[in-house]
Amino acid sequence: MKEATMTPTKIETSATRHGVLPAVVHLAIDVAEKGQTTAIAVLQDARIELRAAIEQGIELAEKVSAAGFRFARKAVQRIDDAASETLTGADRVLGGAVKTARETTNAAAQLADTAVSGVTASA
Repeated sequence: MKEATMTPTKIETSATRHGVLPAVVHLAIDVAEKGQTTAIAVLQDARIELRAAIEQGIELAEKVSAAGFRFARKAVQRIDDAASETLTGADRVLGGAVKTARETTNAAAQLADTAVSGVTASA
């Protein structure tokens, strides 16, 4: 984003320069004017470069924050997937344990019935 630098307008006087003293005075004025326009042009260039640097810094911060949010979303998705798989596995394990406990209880009840029947039949 380059801006056009200001070109100073030089005012020429129609008065003729006669003598050494007027020539020196006019030279001093010309030097002062050139120094002033140069200083203002340098300040304008510095302002333009500073603005460009600040804008690029803002864009960098914006991109870094967007990347941080993308990373956070992916991390949350992966953590949620792992938690879902863990809960599904735990549900299967607990369901299997309950089924096995029921089968064991039924087998124990049948064994107790058989033992009671055997004891009562022989007596």
